[in-house]
Amino acid sequence: MSDTTGPDIARLTYGYLRWLLICLPALLFAVTMLTALGSGELETSISAFYGGPVRDVFVGAMFAIAACLVAYQGVGLLEDYALNGAGFYAVFVALVPTGFAGLMDDLRANPSPDGATPADHVAYLRIALTGVVVLCGVLFARELASGRLRQLVVAPAGTSTPARWVNRVFLLLTALLLVGFLSLAMGQLWGVPAEEVTMAGISLGPVQLAIHDLAAIFLIASLAVAVLTNTWPFYRFGDLWSAGRFFYLVVFALMTIGALVPVAVAAAFAPDHLVILIEWWEIALFALFWALETRREARQASGRLDDDASPGPLHQPRRGTGPERSAERVPGRPDAGLSGPAAR
Repeated sequence: MSDTTGPDIARLTYGYLRWLLICLPALLFAVTMLTALGSGELETSISAFYGGPVRDVFVGAMFAIAACLVAYQGVGLLEDYALNGAGFYAVFVALVPTGFAGLMDDLRANPSPDGATPADHVAYLRIALTGVVVLCGVLFARELASGRLRQLVVAPAGTSTPARWVNRVFLLLTALLLVGFLSLAMGQLWGVPAEEVTMAGISLGPVQLAIHDLAAIFLIASLAVAVLTNTWPFYRFGDLWSAGRFFYLVVFALMTIGALVPVAVAAAFAPDHLVILIEWWEIALFALFWALETRREARQASGRLDDDASPGPLHQPRRGTGPERSAERVPGRPDAGLSGPAAR
């Protein structure tokens, strides 16, 4: 009987991560849906369930999804960078619920059985979020020391000028958004007395975007970018179907432009439930992407699919420890590293 090899173990690990990224969103969707049916009342957003018995499932699922996103090593550095960012924002979505100020008011009016006050809750939140920021800082320092972030700035030889600048602009823009988000969130968390913390976020004219809302928007945007890096324009459009990557482009389109579908449904039938309809829409597409990726990887491993997609007009550096190793393969990801026939 032969022993399981290192690559086999890596492949199994990646497989389980992908299945978790399918099952956890599905669990969150099912629990919120069944709770709404059982109570006869649909909340305005998934995080609005935070004040009830679904809270533990919501927070636990979001933390587990965040851990999986960070642990999953992308085929390319842009994908990996986007997944790490999504994991970071997922933690804020979990810990800072929508309507935070209202929840604190409810806690003042109806103290919890353990006697915890809003100030106690804010103190816990300060410890938890500061710990998350410190942990992310450590992970960022490791990425910086590895030279992988530098690869997004100093692209490998042969990278086109437009692709090189897309990588640089993406890195700069996302870094500025992250710094701005952190400054806003931590400033509102630590800058006022605990009793006055509301995590109100920012106002854009008549629109109020709380810290939770901003984190959710950036989470969805990061996931959409991760999906995009697996299809055109990072792979040649004509090769998408034969390489099993065409439906990734469809998923990306549905996550972005297709978000108008739940907007239209809400406007026609449930104006007060726009947010939860968008959240369910994005969760379903998120799980669908990982289901498609799991199927593609299985077909490729069995020899029924050759991922011979040629590079597209854009290029993301492959995982390595420097520009000279930009074509290094990721263990357990059969298509990671090289593209086209060379990858085989």
